[in-house]
Amino acid sequence: RVRWHNNVTGEETEKPIRHVFLFIGADPATIWLRDSGVALDSRNFVLTGSDVPSESGRSNNGSGRPLPLETSVPGVFASGDVRSGSVKRVGAAIGEGAVAAAELHAVLANGAAVPPREAIDTVRKRPHHQMRET
Repeated sequence: RVRWHNNVTGEETEKPIRHVFLFIGADPATIWLRDSGVALDSRNFVLTGSDVPSESGRSNNGSGRPLPLETSVPGVFASGDVRSGSVKRVGAAIGEGAVAAAELHAVLANGAAVPPREAIDTVRKRPHHQMRET
C-alpha cells in the first residue's frame, strides 16, 4: 500500500499499490543561477550546447558555439536532470557527468576562457540545500 498527502488540498489518499517509481528532478532548483549568466529554458532547466541562444556569441572551442554540455557561460558545464533536454535517468546523468568532465579537461588543456568571476561568486553564494541538486 502507498499513502500520500496532497499539499494543496490537504487530502490523504491510500491505494493498494505494490510498485512505485520516484521521479525526482522534474522541477529544477536553478533559481540561484538567475544572475550568473547561465541561460535557462522556460521551465528553468539549464540550456547547453546547441540549445544555447546563438546571440550569446561565446565559445571556448573556436566554433562559435559551446561544447555539447557547456552552458552559455564559457567553461561552465551542466549534466543530468538539471540540463534542458536530458532524459532524466540516473544512468544518463552518470554518462553526461563523465562527458562534461572530459569537455572541461579539453577546455582547460586548450587554455580557453574560464568562467567569469561573477558566475563563480554566484555558485559560492547559493544556499547549501541546493548544492545537492545539480
